[in-house]
Amino acid sequence: MAAPVRRTHTGDPVVARVEWFHETVAREFSRVRERYGPFVLHLQPWQGPFPARPHPAERGRAFTAAEVRDLLRTQRERQAPRGLEWLAETAPALRAACEEAGLVVREHPVLLIDPCGDGSREASAAPDSAPAAQLLASNDWRVEHAIAVAHVGFTYPGTDRGPEGRGSVAELLASGELRREAAEASRRIREGTRALALAETWEGPVATGQFNILDDLAEIIAVATLPEARRRGHASAVLRALIAEARSRRLRTMFLTAADEEVARIYEGVGFRRLATLLEAVEAGPARGV
Repeated sequence: MAAPVRRTHTGDPVVARVEWFHETVAREFSRVRERYGPFVLHLQPWQGPFPARPHPAERGRAFTAAEVRDLLRTQRERQAPRGLEWLAETAPALRAACEEAGLVVREHPVLLIDPCGDGSREASAAPDSAPAAQLLASNDWRVEHAIAVAHVGFTYPGTDRGPEGRGSVAELLASGELRREAAEASRRIREGTRALALAETWEGPVATGQFNILDDLAEIIAVATLPEARRRGHASAVLRALIAEARSRRLRTMFLTAADEEVARIYEGVGFRRLATLLEAVEAGPARGV
């Protein structure tokens, strides 16, 4: 039997707000949300996978490997994304139970910046010769192009240059697979809950990034550069545009989840600071992050 529920102390109210943000997004993008023991299942996701999370009322308890194995069995039966995701600071006992159940636990640094603070002003400043990026309107035909750039960029992760680029983007656009995602992005831009930035050269779009808004928080997601255009400052240009947009909206907190420590150091170099660690407990498959 698991230990009684106790209150979780994160030590930082912003950590609790970020956890709330993640839980709300998962709920919003899943058709069905069910309680299963101490966990919350997100079923039938229609935009990306959402692993289970510890229920807010259960985060401070002890967890067992048996509970995790039961959850995984249910996820398989329900054809739901398998695994769990949570902030280490909010449910510190869950990691050991996941590892005992045979899951691999990956760490992803969570960083934040105050868009209206002095640090963000320095981060969004750039020399005149630096690449630039712009925010796209909801009716801009390049919205789908930006999403295609993100898909290609994440298909070839890392920061190394490569031959993949405009040809891969053209194939994705021709397939029509991204139209629904582009329509959803346009709807959110129109509603004011999303911002989408795009960097271009004379050859076409090369880098993109976006943020989603809940209350006074903004989460940066999907920052990606085509392999053929990497290491030229385009991702930094996208980041500068997003920070400036968040400042214009007077958002209090802007955060992101980095894929690994190498990527985290890049963001720290432009003014982001460490906030927490997102833990991803999985059987196999790609890691998340920007």
